[in-house]
Amino acid sequence: MLATPTTTTVGSWAERSLRAVLILERYGIDQHKEEALPLEEACRAHNANPEQVAAELEAATVERRPAAGDWEQMPLDELTSHIVRRHHEYMKLELPRLRKKLDFMTARHGERDNSLLNRLHEVFLEIQGDIEQHLMKEEMVLFPAIEAMARAERANAGRPAFHCGSVQGPIFVMEHEHRMVIDALENMRRITNNYTPPDYACPNFRGVWHTLQEMDADLVEHIRLEDGFLHPRAKQLEAGLAAN
Repeated sequence: MLATPTTTTVGSWAERSLRAVLILERYGIDQHKEEALPLEEACRAHNANPEQVAAELEAATVERRPAAGDWEQMPLDELTSHIVRRHHEYMKLELPRLRKKLDFMTARHGERDNSLLNRLHEVFLEIQGDIEQHLMKEEMVLFPAIEAMARAERANAGRPAFHCGSVQGPIFVMEHEHRMVIDALENMRRITNNYTPPDYACPNFRGVWHTLQEMDADLVEHIRLEDGFLHPRAKQLEAGLAAN
């Protein structure tokens, strides 16, 4: 018999992502003790509606694929809005949830397997701190400047005045920080063996690993959009406006 969302085991759902783990926890379902139970049976034991829980799990575990768009032609203020909606909001949700779960896992099992979780926790904290500061700088400094230039272009106006003088300074800082994040991601991949869970990993552990891998891919896509499209186009637009 083919598995359905409600006959899929608790463990199989949990290992798909941290979001699935958190949904199961919200309904009181224990991924360790009830790992082998079909979701329907676990839900009945906790007075939860299996179809409702399965629908939430399906929505939370849809594979996150790179977004499509004409990044060369999209107006720059639309591109900054896309980056905020797709990448910034994702990080603002996932980083604190991952941090909380990794804090707990590290406190309990940090020394196991050559201090695997201790080493992962350290590099994750580095990434979290860097990214949270980075997003704030983009939203408060660089993106408003780019959006002002996009509006000026549509109004056939000259280059707006910026307190930072030019977008080139903030762009230089953002790209330097991108390189730091890329280095930290490479370190995280080494620590996790390219996000391959160890043989002893429980469903909760595997769910965290898969979400870390998803976060990695999101950051790579985010950086590619900015370094490859947003930044060079912003510098070109600034030069064109200054020439008017």
